Amino acid sequence: MKVDVKITEEATTPYAIIFTDKITSEITRLVNEISNYGKDSNAIIAKLEDTMVILKPEEIFAVRVENEKTFLICENETYRTNKRLYEMADILGSSFMQVSKSSLINLNCLKGVEPSFNGVMLLHLKNGTSEYISRKYVPQLKKYLGL
Repeated sequence: MKVDVKITEEATTPYAIIFTDKITSEITRLVNEISNYGKDSNAIIAKLEDTMVILKPEEIFAVRVENEKTFLICENETYRTNKRLYEMADILGSSFMQVSKSSLINLNCLKGVEPSFNGVMLLHLKNGTSEYISRKYVPQLKKYLGL
């Protein structure tokens, strides 16, 4: 990737322009990093009924999308966020893994893995919840587990 930096007195605040032929995951990640530079990017704003709370990634066990709404599953509560699943994956980082089309899990909260039907596996989390991992994501989980 080519990078140019231009210094000019006309720019009172730094800004970035990205020229690309298509949006890739790398471009999306760069945009998020640049946009969040200097901010507390570890803080995630979520809602519980009418109350807004600030969560840290390590407090989140799983992220699940149901009926086009994104939920953050924590130890004792489930919160709602306006962010999409791919945005949450970018924010939460490498300790989270996508396990299906509609969910992510915190790999640090994984308690056990149980084989299920048709190559699907059931993942048990430390807070007592479970998530199915679809066949598409099993090789990535096996790599993480060293199998």
